[in-house]
Amino acid sequence: MAIRHISVDVQLEQTKLEPMPKSAKKESYNDRVCAKCMGHRHLCGIKPCPILIRAKAQARIDDAFTGTNLSGASPPSVFVGESGYPKVLAGPLVPPLRSDEAKFMERPDHWLTKTIDEILSLRFSLVRTKKYIPVTAASDPTRELAETQTLALSEAPIVSEATLLRRPQFTSVFSDVTLPIGPSAPLRSFHLEDNPTVPKVVDRVTSDTDLLAVTGVKDLFDGGIRLEHISRLLSVGTLGQKTTRRLVPTKWSITATDDIIGKQLQKQVLRNRWINDYRVSIDHALGNTVALLFLPTGWQFEAMESWLGGLKPPIITDHEWFKGRKTYARDVAGAYYATKLPALEYLDSIRRQAGVLVFMEIDPQHWVPLGVWRFREIAKRALETTVKSFASLDEALGEIANHLRIPMHRWLEASKLYPEILNQTKLTDFM
Repeated sequence: MAIRHISVDVQLEQTKLEPMPKSAKKESYNDRVCAKCMGHRHLCGIKPCPILIRAKAQARIDDAFTGTNLSGASPPSVFVGESGYPKVLAGPLVPPLRSDEAKFMERPDHWLTKTIDEILSLRFSLVRTKKYIPVTAASDPTRELAETQTLALSEAPIVSEATLLRRPQFTSVFSDVTLPIGPSAPLRSFHLEDNPTVPKVVDRVTSDTDLLAVTGVKDLFDGGIRLEHISRLLSVGTLGQKTTRRLVPTKWSITATDDIIGKQLQKQVLRNRWINDYRVSIDHALGNTVALLFLPTGWQFEAMESWLGGLKPPIITDHEWFKGRKTYARDVAGAYYATKLPALEYLDSIRRQAGVLVFMEIDPQHWVPLGVWRFREIAKRALETTVKSFASLDEALGEIANHLRIPMHRWLEASKLYPEILNQTKLTDFM
């Protein structure tokens, strides 16, 4: 499968902190650790993370599940872990009851108007069933895996039954990339009670055992299939040539989907004329502010992110030039690809080319790790609702500065593209 470039190990090594005076301990901890970790990278070595414990306590979910038999309407949803690869824990996510809310449990495009508590309530209703499966089993699945793959084909909730080996327990609740999930338990057996609702393009692509996985992802996107559905199909190993189909950890499949589609759109955008002004689009939701700046240049992209902890929170950044990246964006990670995709979708829709700077601020007072979908959906909503045009770069930056708490000069000092943009010679300079 042609997604090897995104399946690199992106876990950061634990940060070794120097001893600090007691008077400076609180500020230094926020500034040097929380701002870089954001609750999911385990940099400080403190286990469990106080940020995640607070979120879990607020949800009051420890006693929500009893028993070992589940029967409910799966969103549909599947989770494939990455630990132990190439033998991973995988299985469907099943709620303990049949609920009208099932259709919203895996629809982040409907979540920006919800509160964090409402989102956690939806996602924590799902029990993660799991069984160790070799990733190569996707091409010749067992009965449980075949049922799970059939579940993944559906675009609508589907009633299913799961028998567990023990009562579900909470283990890993949050991730920087994936959606939050509820308690987990080893899976004994699983079967579907209904037939899946499968779009024609999904049936065609997954049935074609000679089609490359990358081509399948592109065809699904062009056919109007939602990103969550595409990444689910990639994750459970229903895409690609028959003998090379593999289970792909959910975390990898989300970024792979963003990256594959982004590369396709980038090829199309590079054929277009440059925009002739500066454009700004900004939105805010769930403790996150995302601002996009479009520049009258050839394609180049930079994503900058900062957690608003401490007096001088660090700004992390990743970027690419005209030809794109060949390595994984290790610092901004999944949020890089999640914001790049909406920017390219916008440029493709207006048939223009531009350079793009993305500014992302995260307020720790209104934050738990919910997955990179929030950056993607905030950027999409911003570009679908308001895009303002400006005649100069200073005016555009001034507009963005009005919506960010970190001073603009600090963002520009951290940027790798901004110095190049200032010094870039254009054809109009000779006219």
